[in-house]
Amino acid sequence: MELSEQVQNLLSHCENYATDLLMETGELFPFGALTDVTGRTHHREMEVDPRNVPPNGVIIDELEDYFIFEVDRHDARGYVLAYEATVQLDENNTTDAIEINIKFRDEKDLPLFYIPFSFSAEDGHVMFGEMFAVKQN
Repeated sequence: MELSEQVQNLLSHCENYATDLLMETGELFPFGALTDVTGRTHHREMEVDPRNVPPNGVIIDELEDYFIFEVDRHDARGYVLAYEATVQLDENNTTDAIEINIKFRDEKDLPLFYIPFSFSAEDGHVMFGEMFAVKQN
């Protein structure tokens, strides 16, 4: 699948930030980015009180509401959300993965992107699989 430069920038931004975050902290929290009308990518994440961290679903919803608002008022061309997900690989196997969901004006049928990851039982280092894409329903 051929992606536009701006969609590829959003995908690369999320891949780089999420993999760095997992390697540095062992954790992944929801975040995103938007492409403004000039084509620049801007990272966004929610500031949370470490004593009262909301569920990931709440963070994802709030980020998406913000991005939709920016797109609707024509300050952004598109956005991306990235978060941890469990993916069913086949009937018997699941994996943890970074899920990357891109929405972009005038680009329909963008797939969901996944980057599988696991932590080594020996030393706890994170290991990444190959990114793959799945058509959205």
